[in-house]
Amino acid sequence: MLTELPPRHRPDHLRAACVILDAQDRILLTEPQSADEQAGLPWAVVPPGTTVRGIAADVARRACRERVTAARLHYLTELHLPPGPRGEAPYDLRVFVHQHRGTAPGTAPGPKLRWRSVESAAAAAAGLDPASAHCVGELRRLHPSDAEDGRIHAVAGIEDETRRLIDPVPALWRKDAAARVVVIGPPAVGKSTLLRRHTATAPETRHVRDIVPVSRSRGPGPDNYLTRYLRGDDASGFFCQMETLLLRVLQNLRTDDTGVMDQDVPSSLAYAKALRLSGTLTAQQYETYYRYHHLITSALPPPRAVVHLTARTDVLMRRLRRRNRVLERSFTPSYVSLVAQCFEDVAEELAARIPVHHLDTSDMNPAQVLARFEELLPARTGPASRRSN
Repeated sequence: MLTELPPRHRPDHLRAACVILDAQDRILLTEPQSADEQAGLPWAVVPPGTTVRGIAADVARRACRERVTAARLHYLTELHLPPGPRGEAPYDLRVFVHQHRGTAPGTAPGPKLRWRSVESAAAAAAGLDPASAHCVGELRRLHPSDAEDGRIHAVAGIEDETRRLIDPVPALWRKDAAARVVVIGPPAVGKSTLLRRHTATAPETRHVRDIVPVSRSRGPGPDNYLTRYLRGDDASGFFCQMETLLLRVLQNLRTDDTGVMDQDVPSSLAYAKALRLSGTLTAQQYETYYRYHHLITSALPPPRAVVHLTARTDVLMRRLRRRNRVLERSFTPSYVSLVAQCFEDVAEELAARIPVHHLDTSDMNPAQVLARFEELLPARTGPASRRSN
């Protein structure tokens, strides 16, 4: 094991922006500083060792001069911006929404920022930069199904209430040893390819393949809930998540410290978040799922480390098209982008308890990903001790 872990791999072209709304349904935009400059959303570059959501929260704090909790931000969209007309480098932009709670109508925003109504910003889209104009359009199409007060709700509120109701949870059962490492990430990011290559040259390590079926040819029969959901039956979404949670618990219980796991229980949480944010799961369904998830994860021993693989949405879509699995043909860029962001959120939550390493595989070949992974792989140090209460 390395005595000093390498820094997290993060390309310098990733940016985080924040749509900030106030009680008057106004949006906060930057002031153009020259005649040829356009107004836009406040944004910042995401440096190594940080998360996009965290940087978006920092942007919101500076812009509206109030405390902003990263978990409360609502994920909106991801964009891949091509090279600019003046030679600007291409970059990826992930966009979040913050509901500003300032009560005074004249609350002054940060420097070089001004309030504009969403409707006027949409009507004058020609005066916005292309990315901001697209995001304003996305915002207008966002209609939370359960938000009677018109606010945009994040899943964090449901999770906080669940933890408040059922904490503390006793350790019900625990294995003597936990998995050595778990690899998580969105579909087609390269998890299985990485672990096949690693275990081929590491006979003491076992590749624990994802137990959740994604094809009719393997796993449970064709009527499992995941298959139904991927075929377009949205009503199966909740049952799919509960079934998946059970299968991944079984996968975890069968794995000891010789295993490197392809997905785990946290992966089910990432997909559940995505289904909640996309409207497939209701607030009540997500709360029910999260109660079981929270209870189970309190009883399972955590792995020694988590490696979170990610990639740009355009890269993931290209890989999905190349492998051409029948049940993945319905995946859209917006869905894949949302799932990728939910995995980043889950990885950020895990980092408070165990080592989490982020690898952006967008511009890396499989050999480079393998080399980087093996630098991060923790050494085997014997069975983990049981937790006592």
